[in-house]
Amino acid sequence: FTWVESDGWDGRYAIVVAVDIATYARGPARPTCGAGAVAVLIGRDAPLAFADPRERATHASNVYDFFKPDHSVEYPVVDGALSQVCYYRALEDCYGRFCDRIDRLNGVTNKNGADGKVRYFDAESADYFVFHAPYNKLVQKSYGRMFLIDARRKHLMKLNRPDSEEKKTEDEDDISSKADPQSRPTSDAIAEEHLTKPIEETY
Repeated sequence: FTWVESDGWDGRYAIVVAVDIATYARGPARPTCGAGAVAVLIGRDAPLAFADPRERATHASNVYDFFKPDHSVEYPVVDGALSQVCYYRALEDCYGRFCDRIDRLNGVTNKNGADGKVRYFDAESADYFVFHAPYNKLVQKSYGRMFLIDARRKHLMKLNRPDSEEKKTEDEDDISSKADPQSRPTSDAIAEEHLTKPIEETY
């Protein structure tokens, strides 16, 4: 991308080829075996464009959830439970930072975002999401988690508004709720709008 976008580009196309194979020894991980390959032709004026390099987010972590200590054996050593945790952490980190970047580029602030004057980026803003799918349930839970992250971001946006009216109201509610703990809003009530979203077509 950098070469094609630079002044040094001479008009030639670039081809990127990526392949991967995941085979596991006999056991519970074997049904998630798979292989894939993709070839991408890169050039200017493409039908699929990455117009702004700032609209990206990445995640990296040094974790031994999947590794091959013995190169004479085709099967890796896998910690399935840890691998799922890594998947969720990567999703939350990338999605959260990506939303923050898009909001900054679009001029969304705590005030106008919380007021609804400017729509902040959320799980319903994109046309498609592409997930790594070792099995379908993980994709369903990950997509649902994005709505939970949206609810948390929306709630924090309201709390961090620059004007004191919102905080004053919450302080008053907090004082009144001390007398009646049942009247205090729960985190589930705050997130209810997003948690009730249906999950469809995750395959």
